Amino acid sequence: MKLNECLNHASVDTLRSVALYQEIDCSLYSKLDLMQSILYAMRIRAHVCELTKRWMEEWGDLMTRISMSNRQVFSAEEIEALFMATGFEANALHRALSQGWLFARRTQSLRPTYIIPMEVHETIRKYLLDQMKGQVVVRTTPPIIQQDEATCLVQDFQTFIDYVSNHEIQLTTGGAMYKRHVQRLMELFSVPEDLTIPEWRFGYGRRTHDYPDRLALLYDFAYDQNFVIETDEQTLVVSDAIREWTVLSRAQQMQRILQFYIRLYRRPIPRLREIVEMIRTLAEEWVESNSVLAACGSMVSQFYYDTREAVWNQRILKMLTHLGVIRLGFDQESDEQWFQMTNLGQELLTQDELQLVDETSHSQASIIVQPNFEVMVTVHDSQVESVLSQFADLLSAGSIRIYRILEQSVQRGLAAGYDFARWRATLAQASIGPIPGNVERTLIEWETMHASERPLSS
Repeated sequence: MKLNECLNHASVDTLRSVALYQEIDCSLYSKLDLMQSILYAMRIRAHVCELTKRWMEEWGDLMTRISMSNRQVFSAEEIEALFMATGFEANALHRALSQGWLFARRTQSLRPTYIIPMEVHETIRKYLLDQMKGQVVVRTTPPIIQQDEATCLVQDFQTFIDYVSNHEIQLTTGGAMYKRHVQRLMELFSVPEDLTIPEWRFGYGRRTHDYPDRLALLYDFAYDQNFVIETDEQTLVVSDAIREWTVLSRAQQMQRILQFYIRLYRRPIPRLREIVEMIRTLAEEWVESNSVLAACGSMVSQFYYDTREAVWNQRILKMLTHLGVIRLGFDQESDEQWFQMTNLGQELLTQDELQLVDETSHSQASIIVQPNFEVMVTVHDSQVESVLSQFADLLSAGSIRIYRILEQSVQRGLAAGYDFARWRATLAQASIGPIPGNVERTLIEWETMHASERPLSS
């Protein structure tokens, strides 16, 4: 919606507040004069530049998130979640409505819809990107060495599905494929990976501690979509759900995996959607990696054992290369890394418009469930901890509290009559990442083994 339409639907009180905030000299009691004066002022470049600078200083991350989205219309729930996710109180919404960059319009259901005028959105976005482009190093000639994986990911996904279909794959007690199967897959894949996995890995998927990054993403995607099933007999089989996957085009398949990646990795990297959109906009030409990271500022931060640079290089750039979104480049005589958007990446991201804020993103995750059955409480939440302690023992207290889940603690909680299903749901909801597969499987086994110890309801 254009600015003149937003102004036309706004009340006189709103227009008056906007005129006062923008220091526009006009009659404060004539709606026509208010509208015309605000429209005229918003066409003066110096006035708009000054306003944009003030808005960026006041609203910071909120303005960045809005400008990095292709949307200008939000529901009441979406705008409230967006304000909360960026650290603003509820009364900040009223302040925003008085400044001229956000407008409310009542729908037939009487629920307000919040609109950022098209011209205002474009101005904020251009201001932010100009600031970023000033920091980014660009080259006009392509690097000598290039890594472009195109659609290899869906080819290897099909290889994985075919392998599971044609082999009897027994799983370990932790629910992972035995190493010989993983090694064989690496031999069959068009993009193999090093099977050496660091000891501490969590937050990036259900099987991130069992497999290297690319395979873990493919496995978690197949499990999430119900394409593969881990049976009670500890085997891995392909389900009939795979049929709906086979009728999709290769581009549609790539987009499905891309959407899953963003959804999965947004827990440890909350601003991933903005980062990807910024990369799409800035990397039409070859850009130097570290300069783009500097332009990202606080969008990229460390995640526990992953440094900021590791998150950028391993969790974002490497995964986007696997997804065919970008290509990497290197020169033989330099350690610098470069990257550029691919045509496939532009196509996938142009069609993809995810939510700015996940449904649960404004509720800060507070725990990390580790494969060794220890639970780290990183953000104290008495309600979460009171539930957690029903089936887990406190090991250590301090700034980071650690609980351990044992068979005895589960047995004790069941005998006390606590709701194990509710406990597992709380664990999943409060966790930064998915529950590790070996923990998930073992908890189900313990519940089944000790179900008879539940007290009889009166």
